Amino acid sequence: MKNFFVFNDGFSKSKTSSYILSLQLDDKGYSYAIIDLVGKTYAALNHHNFDKKLIGKTIAEKAESMIKEDLFLSKNYKTVYFSYLTQKSTFIPSEYFDKTKAKQYFTFNHKLEENEELLFNFNKEIDAYNVFSISSDLTTILVNKFPEIIFLHQNNFFVNNLIVKGKATKFKLPVVHININSGTFNIGIYKDDRFVMYNTYKYENQDDFVYYLMNTLAQYKIEQNKMHLNVSGLIEKNSEFYKFIKGFFPNMKFLKLDHKLKYNFKDIGEHILYNILNMYNEDY
Repeated sequence: MKNFFVFNDGFSKSKTSSYILSLQLDDKGYSYAIIDLVGKTYAALNHHNFDKKLIGKTIAEKAESMIKEDLFLSKNYKTVYFSYLTQKSTFIPSEYFDKTKAKQYFTFNHKLEENEELLFNFNKEIDAYNVFSISSDLTTILVNKFPEIIFLHQNNFFVNNLIVKGKATKFKLPVVHININSGTFNIGIYKDDRFVMYNTYKYENQDDFVYYLMNTLAQYKIEQNKMHLNVSGLIEKNSEFYKFIKGFFPNMKFLKLDHKLKYNFKDIGEHILYNILNMYNEDY
């Protein structure tokens, strides 16, 4: 995905203190949406790949560079939602959750590094807490810059959107959501009127992607022509990657926003920053 920055005519860098910023970061780049709730619109969108000179730096150093070099990340905002893309998270049913045991829950599935701290969000759709880790150096940099920041994990709003779409589906076929990131993709399944799975896979090429997707569908006994397959993230309709995937799954569709806010960027598909555009909706 190439870098882009687009904004509406009414967008003003002098009014950012009244705007909401939804920011997502991984080791290859960052993306964000600036939201004007007064004007009820997505005011600006940005996707930026890190330069080669940033390879080898820690994620905290990369965050520090992006804040310093990006004019709009140097501004102050009314509220900031932040998500760092990581596979290290686990859902705990609320009836069993005790925040004093968060480390015990987390380390059952993942290793907690010395420089990491644990955070958690409540997911109302599945009545569970999502425990995840993030670099302490990264949280320090972000909190110093954005004192009003809210830390999220991508699977929280991903799962919420999957369940909402699944419940609204008229024909009770399985609903499969995929969100594509740089080198990873998230997959979730809503089947038989319930949320059944969420996972993240690393992939190096289009063959890997199709293998993991087909293997997951087979595991949950979902036929390719008897499901709703919705895709979002860093995939463009005119790309070879899209055409390759579409060859296996001709019924694949891009996710579209529910349009509670105006989306006026014709050259940037709604699906590309779909997760980021939905972050601010979450009530944490």
